[in-house]
Amino acid sequence: MSVRFASANHPVRRLGWRAAGRGLIAPALARAANDNLRAGVVAATQGVLFDPLLSDALRHFAVHGLAAAEAAVELAAEARSRDDADARDHWLAVVRMFDRRMAARFDCDLLPG
Repeated sequence: MSVRFASANHPVRRLGWRAAGRGLIAPALARAANDNLRAGVVAATQGVLFDPLLSDALRHFAVHGLAAAEAAVELAAEARSRDDADARDHWLAVVRMFDRRMAARFDCDLLPG
């Protein structure tokens, strides 16, 4: 996939660029819409709530890339060997976000036979 840079000051994106060119009105730039919060604004006041599990999964993906599901399974297995149920459930939920079948296989391995 290619990425193309497009300047925000392009004349086509400028509101009223023809009238501004003739000096009738001052040019107003069309502002890019962004859903990121402004600095100092609390997320709850904007009605935007971020899922902490999703944030953890995205950070994990940023570190491990396409091998993120396998790395999360390994972390869940380590947590299981330490008898840390909370960490195991957390990493299993992260695995489920990447690969539901892999999470189901790992969860079936946990069931007593």
